[in-house]
Amino acid sequence: MRVLVTSFPWEPHFNPIVPLGWAAVLAGHEVRVATTPTMTEVVGRSGLPVVSVGGDPSDAFREAGVEFTPPKGDQPDAAAQARWPEDWPAHPESLSDGQRDYFRKIGLFASVIAAAQLPDLIALGESWRPDLIVHDGTQFAGPVLASALGVPNARYLLGYPGQLRVDTCYGPELVPEYRALYEKFGVTPRQEPTVWLDPCPPSMQYPSLSGPSVLRMRYVPYNGTAELPAWLHEPPQRPRVYLTWGKTTGEWEGAAIGNFVRQAIEAAAGLDVELVAALSPTLLGLLTDLPEGVRTVTGLPMAAVLRTCTAVIHHAGPGTTLTAAAAGLPQLMITNHPHNAAIAAQVARIGAGRHLPIGELPSDQAATSAEVAALLEKPAFAQDAARLRQEIEDQPSPSSVVDRLAELC
Repeated sequence: MRVLVTSFPWEPHFNPIVPLGWAAVLAGHEVRVATTPTMTEVVGRSGLPVVSVGGDPSDAFREAGVEFTPPKGDQPDAAAQARWPEDWPAHPESLSDGQRDYFRKIGLFASVIAAAQLPDLIALGESWRPDLIVHDGTQFAGPVLASALGVPNARYLLGYPGQLRVDTCYGPELVPEYRALYEKFGVTPRQEPTVWLDPCPPSMQYPSLSGPSVLRMRYVPYNGTAELPAWLHEPPQRPRVYLTWGKTTGEWEGAAIGNFVRQAIEAAAGLDVELVAALSPTLLGLLTDLPEGVRTVTGLPMAAVLRTCTAVIHHAGPGTTLTAAAAGLPQLMITNHPHNAAIAAQVARIGAGRHLPIGELPSDQAATSAEVAALLEKPAFAQDAARLRQEIEDQPSPSSVVDRLAELC
């Protein structure tokens, strides 16, 4: 079987697919990853063969006249701070037009990138002839390519509890810019993939995705590669707490979230803990004069550090959340996006952590410190986090999922 993997050209969208790619290679299948020139180095470090398609995404946005820039100012926008219905993934009909617009923007961005990649992708597909296309939900080029080649496509869900439908904005049809791509290349639209690949553990799920087209899969953390420092192999003298706002979120939204990240750092540093703050270069530049004793790192694989930690503070990105869950650690999740808040709400519901929407973050540092302290002091959080880890381990391995995918071809 020949497998062509393609994802939205951001590292958090590619990394979760890597263990599946490894499993396919180990089973004797051929794998290629098609991505933009901005991501080829990242993909190459994973050990999977990479092919460059399209150009720099920033050029695609400029040529399309679409603004794709970081948030302006030092505050998240109002839509990010607003509280959405906690169960909106299970009841998308509850979304207002303004809330749907949030996803329409993401769908527009995905359409622009797909349009720039598709000529090269289709040429690659026609020459290499893959048997299966694997893609994430914001890589719109994947289903178009699969339709053009007449092969099955597997849509990888990044770990959200339910379907993140930026392709339809939770309506009955594909967003116009996406549908136009099928029309441009003269192929039949695929609103649903051949199969869904879902790493979200069942207890975190909303009842929105089930049936024979859904393949459950164990989440196996892959957070990149780096040389590990010596201190990581020494037992911590105090409880070690890990704090991160993710690679992309921290870099993309640094100025808009810097004050909130500082507040979280100062709240944790006020406790009797060893705080490891994994910060993007932008956040490192913004957050000067941090409390004494805070260990700042950048580029270390999260899963390797978490093996020595007691709790995690983060933004509830799907990869970050599931990496913490796979380590069996209680989590304090401070969210400023509705799709991340949906993940955090589910983790909190099952008792494996606490959720603080960024608009409700206490102004009193002592109150935030108390949230962190609760994760360390109340055994129930650790017990529920351990149950969540076991649930993840009980899901089908990537190798067994590869065998199921081979049956489609």
